[in-house]
Amino acid sequence: MPLSTDIRLPKDRKPIFPDRCVACGMPGPDDRFRVGTHAIGWWTLAFWTFGRRFSVDVPACEACRRQMVRQRRIRRLVSGLFLVAGVGVAIYVVGNPHGVKRWLAMGIALACLLPSLAWEMLSPRPIDLTAYSDSVDYEFRDEDYADEFLALNQGADDSDGQSPPIGPS
Repeated sequence: MPLSTDIRLPKDRKPIFPDRCVACGMPGPDDRFRVGTHAIGWWTLAFWTFGRRFSVDVPACEACRRQMVRQRRIRRLVSGLFLVAGVGVAIYVVGNPHGVKRWLAMGIALACLLPSLAWEMLSPRPIDLTAYSDSVDYEFRDEDYADEFLALNQGADDSDGQSPPIGPS
């Protein structure tokens, strides 16, 4: 069983979402939930920096939107706590991180983030994004919602003909 169903679309394409809540599936939701991320690529690991921000508004009922906002805040807080703890452990183990020790310290800090990353993988959000330089992966917890999303976006016009293919990634 996949943890999420991923659909890749060109970054310049405006996505069309099914007319139901992304979290509970209620038809005709009365609200929207903004999901965003920063683009990643080879430069992310090489320079420890992220690309431009990418975000979309997703249909959600008001109750689910409030819950998703609350969950996002809790996840950020927990990840931040693990990161601070990881940096503390890295400084304790490595001391003053210069040269190669800097990479070792980063590795230790990232290793301390593993419980938080496992939590993110094992309890996926209703929708998440991974943005690259020219495409975006829309990651859905609900496989049926992802199938509807794919069907709605396969018929959309391709603006330049050079965009990545649409479909599961």
